[in-house]
Amino acid sequence: MRQTILLLILFLTLSSWKADTSGPWIITKGEKIVLYSRPLGYSKAESPDSIAIQTIIQEQKYVIDYINKRLNTNLDSKVKIYLYNQDEAKEKIGTNSGGFASLNKFKRHIYFTFHSKPYLNTVLNKYDYMGVHEMVHIITINQLGNLRTRFFGEGYSNAIDGNYGCENVNGILTRRRNDSTLIKIRENGKLLKPSDLLYNDSVPESLFYPQIGCLINWMFEKYGVDKINLLYDLKRDKIEAEFKKVTGVSFAYMENEYMEYLKTK
Repeated sequence: MRQTILLLILFLTLSSWKADTSGPWIITKGEKIVLYSRPLGYSKAESPDSIAIQTIIQEQKYVIDYINKRLNTNLDSKVKIYLYNQDEAKEKIGTNSGGFASLNKFKRHIYFTFHSKPYLNTVLNKYDYMGVHEMVHIITINQLGNLRTRFFGEGYSNAIDGNYGCENVNGILTRRRNDSTLIKIRENGKLLKPSDLLYNDSVPESLFYPQIGCLINWMFEKYGVDKINLLYDLKRDKIEAEFKKVTGVSFAYMENEYMEYLKTK
């Protein structure tokens, strides 16, 4: 019961947060993205210039295509992105280090913080400003169903993104890969079983995100993305029973196989 309450609080917090979208905005329309950005000189923090604006629009267009290909989905509706300057973002969207996606499938909105320098994404082998995580939420909610569990909701975003957090590597801001982080987590004795990731909602993001991302990626490779997609919008108490129906093996069998697999990493 306590875990269910914690999960509900998490979902209600995300879905009920009302971002401050008051202007002024520079509105730039691309093929798949409508970007709302602040005018130059709007605040003490840097606003995106025309080059950054076009770069972000093209980046997120690529991200949509990339996610659709990975998940066998077909989102073709435009997505609105509200990009806040770093010195206002904490007040307007609750964070100045990233952002969040609307859980309303009819909105298809992302609210995000603008950082003046892009990060190196070694999973995609390119630099990016926003990355993949929030767009996965938009596509899964619109294509696969309601976000009902942290297990699949954040699992999908972290699996397709492949990164959590960032670090300075030889003077370059670099996104921290989940597979590399997982090795460190194992070395520190904090490796969690799939059942822990499914039922324990108190696991902190720094431990949960990299581990659930690696698990869901492994599931995609082991059972096929189309089968796992069938489980995405299930309530937590239905997942184990449906898992066997969809994959042909029990959740417990999968867990043992996955933990054996991790010993080889």
